[in-house]
Amino acid sequence: MVRRPVRRVRRGAGPRRGGRLPGRHPARGRGARGRLRGGGDGPAAVARRDLVNRKLQLLFFACGGALFAFFVARIGLPAILVNARQTGWMFLPLLLLTAVVYLCHAGASWLILADEPTRPTFWRLYAITVSGFSINFITPMVNLGGEPYKVAALSNWLGVRRAAGFVVLYQMLHSLGMVLTSLTALLLALLLLPPEPALRGAIAVACAGLLLITLVLFWAHRHGGLERLLDLLHRLPVVDRVARRFEASRPTLALMDEQITRFYHNDRRRFFLALLLEYLGRSLLMSEYFLILLSVGVDIGLPRAFAIGALASLVGNTLFVLPYELGAKEGSLYFLFPLVGVDPALGVYAALVSRVRDLAGIAAGLGLIWGTGRRRGAAPAPASTEAT
Repeated sequence: MVRRPVRRVRRGAGPRRGGRLPGRHPARGRGARGRLRGGGDGPAAVARRDLVNRKLQLLFFACGGALFAFFVARIGLPAILVNARQTGWMFLPLLLLTAVVYLCHAGASWLILADEPTRPTFWRLYAITVSGFSINFITPMVNLGGEPYKVAALSNWLGVRRAAGFVVLYQMLHSLGMVLTSLTALLLALLLLPPEPALRGAIAVACAGLLLITLVLFWAHRHGGLERLLDLLHRLPVVDRVARRFEASRPTLALMDEQITRFYHNDRRRFFLALLLEYLGRSLLMSEYFLILLSVGVDIGLPRAFAIGALASLVGNTLFVLPYELGAKEGSLYFLFPLVGVDPALGVYAALVSRVRDLAGIAAGLGLIWGTGRRRGAAPAPASTEAT
């Protein structure tokens, strides 16, 4: 009496093979094992994946260590020690400030991953964040070497496609936070720096450019932009050949666009909280020059330090082709410090101390690479995260 109705329910309960659930993607006939990512992975497949991840960790660590040694040699170990000694006890607050800045970035990443079925623990995500930024610092040309690393590290929980989507989404949010910080600094510069016509004209042009970038980034968060970017590349005669190579990835780009826009539309409060954390982290970093100058008895005030730090960062981001902002930070601070009545020689000193602080963070990030793999026994994420 019970089996016959149950068999009828089973036959009519769900969609047939290849059917579509309401609001879901096609089942694609993969069955129950296909609906769980890694459901068909045996111990050998898991071991191979862990071996690949270890090899990637070794590669990132070796390359990062080599570049780190190069930058230490270029600055000079004696110069690093002298500047650290002159900064004295203030070097500890600078390191704590860096840790808090990364805490804000990791918090924003944690909010982005809130809807994922599986994600790393917060402190593991913090380690991945520190390592990713450290690799970015020492990557030649575009300073984006940490993004492939984060994809590889997070793919253990999210899968490669969703990990790549997260990295693109976070980079967009991080860029938006940087732009808003720069706009704040430009407004402070208009109020606090000398009213020279050339300076005000440059600030006005920079404000216009940053406002345009802000609108583009907000539009991309609302509507996505990866597929549209591919369409744009097809229309450009020089890069059309490159666009054709990426055409096979259009479905993946569409899913990544969906992942980006869902974060904005599903929970606006979470989106703006993550953006606030990015803005807060970037703003805290701008106070480092206030602390550095205090260590030598010069007090320019937090607002002026914020403006100078953000303007120097804006110059460094404009010259993104330079690895580790070689020369850009020293040169920009040399010309910016006199605007607030500070000896330009202290600008070079502040840049060197900032580099020592950066090197300490880079060393910590490279060391944390070994702690960012999957925990033993961590459950793989469901396959629905790959398709939704």
